[in-house]
Amino acid sequence: MLLRPPVHRGMKELDKSAFNLTLPVTALRVSTKSVGQIKVELADDVFKLPKLRNVIEDESSNDHRIVLLKPEISSTSLDEASDRLKALAKENGWQTLTHNVTVGYDHWSADEILKAILPDPSQAPTSYEQIGHIAHMNLRDEYLEYKDLIGQVILDKSPTVTMVVNKLDTIDNTFRNFKMEVLAGTPDFVAQVRENECVFRFDYSKVYWNSRLHSEHERLIKKFSKGRSICDVMAGVGPFAIPAAKRGALVWANDLNPASYEAMVDNIRLNKVQECIKAFNLDGRDFIRKAFAELITSTAKGPLHLPSLSKGSSNKSKSTADAAVSQESISVPSRSFDHVVMNLPAIAIEFLDAFRGLFRTITGNSENDSDDSLNMPIIHAHCFTKSDNPERDILQRACRALGYPQENYKDLDAELFYVRRVAPKKDMYCLSLCLPKSVAYAESAEKAEAVVQSKM
Repeated sequence: MLLRPPVHRGMKELDKSAFNLTLPVTALRVSTKSVGQIKVELADDVFKLPKLRNVIEDESSNDHRIVLLKPEISSTSLDEASDRLKALAKENGWQTLTHNVTVGYDHWSADEILKAILPDPSQAPTSYEQIGHIAHMNLRDEYLEYKDLIGQVILDKSPTVTMVVNKLDTIDNTFRNFKMEVLAGTPDFVAQVRENECVFRFDYSKVYWNSRLHSEHERLIKKFSKGRSICDVMAGVGPFAIPAAKRGALVWANDLNPASYEAMVDNIRLNKVQECIKAFNLDGRDFIRKAFAELITSTAKGPLHLPSLSKGSSNKSKSTADAAVSQESISVPSRSFDHVVMNLPAIAIEFLDAFRGLFRTITGNSENDSDDSLNMPIIHAHCFTKSDNPERDILQRACRALGYPQENYKDLDAELFYVRRVAPKKDMYCLSLCLPKSVAYAESAEKAEAVVQSKM
């Protein structure tokens, strides 16, 4: 028998007492010393429900206990019990009896409660993204009239959640945040999250954070080794930039959203990587031009050396930590950035146009007289696609932005990594592309585009 809570279709105001249920279950009266044996050998036969004890006191004897059996064993003759239980009961002379068990709201899961309330029990909306103490839901229209009840159930059943919110609209492509409403709990949007050995604190109502991207953050961060230089164009609150700095990379990090920028600066301080990151609050294209010009110009006279906190200095006093900074430095031999991260999937590919002629503008050189020591960066651009041929779709879009012939998209030094499905027939990928030298030293964006158009 599958134990379920009482059904109350259409309930919109939560009445916890409505889920009380009293049922008779078969039980064993056993000696206290037999309880351990039962738990080991008869684990599949005993009653199991969260927050409910299956071994209780025997009011008639201190030397005995009452062991509750699962509901499927419905008769005191133990017909439905395992052969082992039957044998032990006969061997030890255990008495069988019927015991009334009362279960209630606290014993049922969120899924079980909501399936007993909502009109369609086949799909209870119990999934959510957790950001610190916040449970973020994205309820479908048919559940909106039950939203307050759903929020309260999620809050009650999730011990680490103190506020439940529901997304009200799509993500804004400019600042990557969205409106939300509080369904249950105390309004407090300032969340703290731990990821990749770093701490991130931010106002979730003002910035973008997606816990489902944890694996993608980790995948790219592993590519950013000590001594490498990283340009993070749409850095958000720092999920790529700050762990990269902790690994010993030199990072320029930017975000257009003032709230994200402020949170990133705070997180840089929290994680004690102030000496390894330069933070900016600029338009993405302006930042790309500024960051590359600054790094290329500063390394023109030789490798760049940047002080960094020594390992374990987080527990030291400020003066001791400052001393540690001067004892160790990161050497950045690259003349240009080694990696560029553009994590704005809706429009990141469009920002590739900022690289057209970028190196020619900074150095004054053409491709023919360029300095071979000036390395071409690997650009990691996240993007969405609905195409049946994602490789062709993404690479050709990248070519259009770069001013590179679309028919030659297979000639690009690039690889595509599948990240996740974000909606039906909509997938997220990461395009990792080595910037073509012909693009970096193009005479101008306009001329590069004209060359492309002439070949089409």
